[in-house]
Amino acid sequence: MSFELDIMHAPPTAILTGEFTIMTVAELQDDLFSLLNFPVALLDLSQLEALDSCGAQLVALLQQEANNQGKRLRIKTGDGSEAELALGQLGLLSSLTRAEGPDGRQ
Repeated sequence: MSFELDIMHAPPTAILTGEFTIMTVAELQDDLFSLLNFPVALLDLSQLEALDSCGAQLVALLQQEANNQGKRLRIKTGDGSEAELALGQLGLLSSLTRAEGPDGRQ
């Protein structure tokens, strides 16, 4: 699992690669919630190889917390990606603010 945060470009973007599962959620939770320090941020899940229900629930919680704080968090899943498939199967896609455009930025 890899977490990369790019704050040099707008919006700040966190890119997750590898597996975001029950085995990695705890180690990434604080890093992901650091996105809430920005008024607008992008979480890129399009390169994930695996996303289980624990990872998906943390993404949904992060989106909910961003909404509660009046922040704009956009989620890039990538068409046909593992993240899009897993979030869709769990019924969570509709609760996320999805990023648009090929690079996920609006």
